[in-house]
Amino acid sequence: MDEGAAKAIMDKLSSAGEQYIQKAKDTKEDQEFMFFFSNSVNGKVTSSVVEAMEAPVAPEKPLLVVLDIPEGGKYSVVESDNPTPDMIDTVIADYKAGKLTMKQLM
Repeated sequence: MDEGAAKAIMDKLSSAGEQYIQKAKDTKEDQEFMFFFSNSVNGKVTSSVVEAMEAPVAPEKPLLVVLDIPEGGKYSVVESDNPTPDMIDTVIADYKAGKLTMKQLM
């Protein structure tokens, strides 16, 4: 993923994260979603997630991973050769609608 595309996705994740943080503050409830971004499968958080998924991950291919820890440690991997910031909204909507195939973390 080139730097411009990575920055656009990071900006979108940051913006979405701020919205969920504010919503949690306003409602005094737990934050519904949290977001993390990594350009490498070798980062501390990323490598731990990849290890827990026990799934083959191509290091050069962008992934969007949905982790649902409160629901028993489930995850879904959304692969895209050309991820866009709008993809984040689509994945959140699909998750909320139960359209994502969730697997069990190991």
